[in-house]
Amino acid sequence: MFTLQPAASETLAETLGRIARVARRHPAAADALLETLSVNAVKAGDVAAGVDALYTRFGLLEPRGRALELLPALEQAGAQAAAGHFPVQAARVCEALGRIAYQQGEYQLASEQWSRALDLAEVSGHLQTGVAARIGLGQIHYGQADWARGLRQMRDAGEHLALLNRQGDDSYLAAKLALNIGVGSFETGDLPAAERHFSHGLAAARRGGHRVFEAEAHWHLARAALARQRMDWAVADCRLALDIAVRHGYPWLEAAASRTWTEIALARGDNASAVRSTRHGLALAQRIQARAQARQAHLQLAQLLQAEGDAAGALEHLWQHLALQSEIERLSLPARAALAAPPPEDGGAPVTPEEQLLQLCGQRQRLAALPPHESLAELKAASTRILGLHGVVRWQLGEGGLHIAQQPRYIDLLTRHGAPLALPDAALHPCHAELASLLGAAEARIEVPLYDSNQLVGALWLIDARATRAWTRQELLIASQLALLFEAVAR
Repeated sequence: MFTLQPAASETLAETLGRIARVARRHPAAADALLETLSVNAVKAGDVAAGVDALYTRFGLLEPRGRALELLPALEQAGAQAAAGHFPVQAARVCEALGRIAYQQGEYQLASEQWSRALDLAEVSGHLQTGVAARIGLGQIHYGQADWARGLRQMRDAGEHLALLNRQGDDSYLAAKLALNIGVGSFETGDLPAAERHFSHGLAAARRGGHRVFEAEAHWHLARAALARQRMDWAVADCRLALDIAVRHGYPWLEAAASRTWTEIALARGDNASAVRSTRHGLALAQRIQARAQARQAHLQLAQLLQAEGDAAGALEHLWQHLALQSEIERLSLPARAALAAPPPEDGGAPVTPEEQLLQLCGQRQRLAALPPHESLAELKAASTRILGLHGVVRWQLGEGGLHIAQQPRYIDLLTRHGAPLALPDAALHPCHAELASLLGAAEARIEVPLYDSNQLVGALWLIDARATRAWTRQELLIASQLALLFEAVAR
């Protein structure tokens, strides 16, 4: 189990710590304790503690292949966290839902959940969930074989983990991140770096007693040994990975290590053992509904059976591989349309949001020469069109706008954060109570601090028509550029 930084209360943190000690020897008992703790906390009206206990339970059950059992409870917990205005707990739920979607090969849904978790973590200043979400987004790139981009995302997570570790060693995330950086290094051909990061991950896993990451580290080290043609090292590490996975009941990891054992068996010329190992890995992947793993196992079996002369069997597994590949690609398509764009003119191509923004930036001098109220109205209309918004509000500091007496926490948040804040759910704003009376406070929005030189002078709210909206990284970048234009015409 991992340690929540922070838990909803010190009392909860102490209770979770005691349950974590139980989990090392008796995970089933720890599961029952966490379930009771979560249910009783919610019944007592302590939603934050209930959600934290559920998230901890998810961390216990996920490596054991039981994450899907908690899907209904997690979805309900997300709604409860939103209704209770608990952004940290809502972020944790989104991070967990992202992991469930990723395991099933639903990369678009996983990306949306992890992006939402990151937005909520950023707006609430919660580093732990922010690091976990960044790792998840890096894994999305890995899942689509974009290893270089995934590595950049992992290194960004590493910078934020360094900030988190100032509050105390998070060995769980340290192990997870090191192993993921190692995977990216391995896939981009940097074997020495991969081995170094796998070893770092192993050390962090042992330091925190995270057996699932200890087993995963041995599996990755076995793959690296195979790449170096060191069969003795590969066999030793793969056996260690399989032993830990079987003893502790980690089906995803057992399936992954079984694929590597297949490669070892083939290198030894033992095709029968290779087929048995691959069939076992396929059965495990199917049991936990891990589409990507099942797809890989079907392809391995197709190749093995083809080599044995079983053309019919090989063809059947090849079709299964292609069907799963098609399903994963379908589930990876964007769930909603791209940013709004006006209809094509004169039969030309539609104008993209980026092209509209570029065109607007080219009118900076013309806008600056207009009377302030005209330039502001034009910028608001353009922003609404580009981002598909319901409206735009430019708040100024002082009378009639944001005031230190009425919104002290919000003004402090803008000052400290200094970057766009994406609000996927208006109810989860950390300053919800202070902002409740303002226009647009009930809708999802992007908030961007506005400056004059280095002085905070207000905030730009880019408001959607709905209470919830999954903002993209692209939309955040566009919002940043729009804010610069609003700052320029205000001078």
